[in-house]
Amino acid sequence: MAFIKNLNQDGVREKFLVKAGRKKVWERQLEIWQEVDRICRKHAVTYWAAYGTLLGAARHSGFVPWYDKFELCMMRPDFNRFCQVVEEELQRSDSLFEIRLKNFARLVISHSQTTLLILDDLKGKSTGGGLLIEIFPLDVASDGTSESIFAANGIKELFATVYDFSAVEKYLASGVNPANELRVIQGLYALPKDKQLEFLNQYAEGVFGWSSKVNRLEKLEEKLPQSKEWYRSTISLPFESIKLPAPADYEKVLTSIYGDWRKFVYDKKRRLGVLHSADIPYKDCLKFINSEMLLNTFDAEESSDKTNSEEATH
Repeated sequence: MAFIKNLNQDGVREKFLVKAGRKKVWERQLEIWQEVDRICRKHAVTYWAAYGTLLGAARHSGFVPWYDKFELCMMRPDFNRFCQVVEEELQRSDSLFEIRLKNFARLVISHSQTTLLILDDLKGKSTGGGLLIEIFPLDVASDGTSESIFAANGIKELFATVYDFSAVEKYLASGVNPANELRVIQGLYALPKDKQLEFLNQYAEGVFGWSSKVNRLEKLEEKLPQSKEWYRSTISLPFESIKLPAPADYEKVLTSIYGDWRKFVYDKKRRLGVLHSADIPYKDCLKFINSEMLLNTFDAEESSDKTNSEEATH
């Protein structure tokens, strides 16, 4: 049974032409979601629709017609627990799904029988992957109290230590007092990558209760923090042929991210990489496609698109 109605037919939603190919992308993303939902139910992990997916559920009862991402979020303790079990769950012999990326700030799960290639994949700098969904943790953010400010600054500082140490060196050289002791920063930097991630996860979970507000780490400087109270309970919102979990105060969440989230905003951003297919495994694509031809085509399109940039879609 398909998740998307009239899967193989073009259609019109909100005066926007939705091609059958886009519907097939959505279908594959929901197949990944179904596996994520199974794992979350099995291990009592709470999650919610996030960003464009939450917006689609609230405003369209499904995908935003011109948006191709599928995003979920979890509170940091749940995210850590999910990351501990997901690899073993996906290692079943019959699993079609695999982890494409797992770090402190996000988890990406892809469909092995599909294709989603970016420039690095075509240039041989990455191994490639399939269509995907993204899961983000919500971490402690400042609510104005001294301990919440310390916790939020401490996480950002240690995150930068692992992923952008040159910025931390400049920061320390400027004479600013770090949130963490210098020995902690230096000790973290010296650890192997897997131990760095383990330390970050434990640190973030340890200070999670120090504030009444949360935010996505990568968005701390861009978006207003969200109240934990908005996530106090979970409701279900219709989404295509299924129902997705949403925070109780999802309207407040959307307003904090988008402002007037009921207003349609379009853009021309390329979200599905250089090449995508809902039918062909990415390993086959990497074997047989003409990468040089695609890269030349992409460069030409990029030059044209630079004159047509618009605001982020929602």
